Amino acid sequence: MKKILVLSFTLFSLSLFAQLGTTAPWMEPFNSSNRTTEPTFQEIVDSFEAYWEDRDETIKGSGYKPFKRWESLYENYLNDDGTVMSHKQLWDVWMQINASSRAAQTDDSDWYNIGPLTHTNTGSWSSGQGRVNAFAVDPSNSNVQYVGAPAGGIWKSIDAGASWEPLTDHLPQIGVSGIAIDPTDTNIIYIATGDDDAGDSSSIGVMKSTDGGLTWNTTGLNESNTPDSMNEIYLDPANENILWVATSNGVYKTTDAGVTWVNKINGEFDDLKVKPGSSDVLYAADA
Repeated sequence: MKKILVLSFTLFSLSLFAQLGTTAPWMEPFNSSNRTTEPTFQEIVDSFEAYWEDRDETIKGSGYKPFKRWESLYENYLNDDGTVMSHKQLWDVWMQINASSRAAQTDDSDWYNIGPLTHTNTGSWSSGQGRVNAFAVDPSNSNVQYVGAPAGGIWKSIDAGASWEPLTDHLPQIGVSGIAIDPTDTNIIYIATGDDDAGDSSSIGVMKSTDGGLTWNTTGLNESNTPDSMNEIYLDPANENILWVATSNGVYKTTDAGVTWVNKINGEFDDLKVKPGSSDVLYAADA
């Protein structure tokens, strides 16, 4: 059995297959309502290999490469029975490590960027040094900006982007795909975690900071009940206690600043927008 903390999370349940999609054809054998046990990692891999035995995996958008990324990562997260460890299991391991003497060790490293600092645009979708999933500007100070990375957490600039500081290095590796700033108190920030594009990291829910990103706390949508991925998160312009977040399992809403969340509509949503001037109207793009 392998139990390696690579500072990432995934959730497996009978209703949600992390990183794979609920409608992936190789997952059909496990979607039966009569099934009472979770599929093992090996069962999923075997089903995938059988599906692709006589198909062309080079077709763009087929799902072959994302699965292979999932396979290479999550083979390290197995329980004794061969199933994949859940978000909560991995979060609990992280909390144990964080509370141990190792967490109190001083970081004396002195890392700095040696490049590459430039790149040649080849026309490829992947040219450059990395991806950014989300960007937000402090509504009271345009020099204060935030970006969310697929697996590098959230970063903050106080000089309009000239320099950046990571805000989540004290947490396990997380992705950030949505950022919302409370306009009535810009020290209050919400992040929708996980990578909603390529699955480089899984969600651990919506996290909240009340001190401008110095510290972060879980909300009612957390490692115990989070969908696998999240993207856009919005505050109601008329009420800072109301937020919506689009996820792979529906659009969730809170009316108490993140304490509790309700799934308002089921489905796999890639985007969410609030109609300007009317927060009673929302637009959600289903995947």
